[in-house]
Amino acid sequence: MAWSMSQKLTIAYAGLLGVGGLMGYVKSGSSMSLISGGLSASVLCYVHTQLPTNPTFASSVGLGISAVLLFAMGARFKKSGKIFPAGVVSVVSLVMAGGYLHGILRSSHA
Repeated sequence: MAWSMSQKLTIAYAGLLGVGGLMGYVKSGSSMSLISGGLSASVLCYVHTQLPTNPTFASSVGLGISAVLLFAMGARFKKSGKIFPAGVVSVVSLVMAGGYLHGILRSSHA
């Protein structure tokens, strides 16, 4: 079965977070980056699998992950002013949160 655009974006987002967490660990020894990136990526992989069959639930979980990352990394960007990784993850999380919110609204009207 072909993936929907939501699934493609979700798996790309999961990949970004997973690789970012691994990079944070390798570059600065941050086990928190590894754990949070890996956990976020794992949950988003689950969201990816649930989008076709349970879009409202999956989009709600994705929205939760995106919102947490938006606020956490947004605060980190505001504090450090560093575009990468905090600024990039904040912007991507904002876009994904909007996409998941759209999915929730669309599914509730179907």
